[in-house]
Amino acid sequence: MNTAIETLAGTCLARRRALAWLGALPLAGGGCALPPEVLERPAPDEVARFSTAVADGRLPPGWEEYRVRRDIPPSRYFTADDEGRTVLRAESLRGSSALRCPVEADPLLRPWIEWSWRAESVPLGARADELELDDSPARVLLAFDGDIAALPLRDRLFFEQVELFTGQRLPYATLMYVWDATLALDRVVPYSRSGRIRSLVVRSGAEGLGAWQSHRRHIVEDFQRIFGEAPGRLVSVAVLTDADDLKQPMRADYGDIQLLGA
Repeated sequence: MNTAIETLAGTCLARRRALAWLGALPLAGGGCALPPEVLERPAPDEVARFSTAVADGRLPPGWEEYRVRRDIPPSRYFTADDEGRTVLRAESLRGSSALRCPVEADPLLRPWIEWSWRAESVPLGARADELELDDSPARVLLAFDGDIAALPLRDRLFFEQVELFTGQRLPYATLMYVWDATLALDRVVPYSRSGRIRSLVVRSGAEGLGAWQSHRRHIVEDFQRIFGEAPGRLVSVAVLTDADDLKQPMRADYGDIQLLGA
């Protein structure tokens, strides 16, 4: 999925969009104002549900679309009807962008996350551990708050570079649940430029394509195992479908994403 930003001196913005998509701050710059209905949310510690939206082909309330690179076509996200239920549909044709829902949730009080998704295909040859092959039909991304000043110098410098190029502050930590075409289940994939962005493969290969797949993960246990510390406040939940690396069209549906207590 090339969801990163190449930030070495002399390079231009490139392809690690997930780094900025999960930033906890509002989008930088003018022209990004959200319509009022997008800001209507049931509660700050809940993820806005797709099923309560009207299946009218628009963005669901409480979710915001985000792009970093204007030279790459965006993925398209819209509400759709699935046998009487409203779902989020994602389509990507050589493109990439994400859809994000801001939250204010304590993972210790709501340690479980549940969601469902359905993909039509997986990109042949794609794998999350290769920067130029990192496409995926579906991801759920979690962004966490924390003390960035306490991070190692390498991570802080990377965060500063991303903010310089994009105007976005990265969250303290990002955990991505990924449907990967190649890697084995439960594989943890660190991002090569920062230890604060990591992926966990929760579905692999073509098994289950075309049918709804449900997942339930313990956020605290996953975060502690992957990052070696307790998670801070959860500040956003996002979905990501992209096809900008291998140029194979991707389509996926997402059901409601819920944060649940113990």
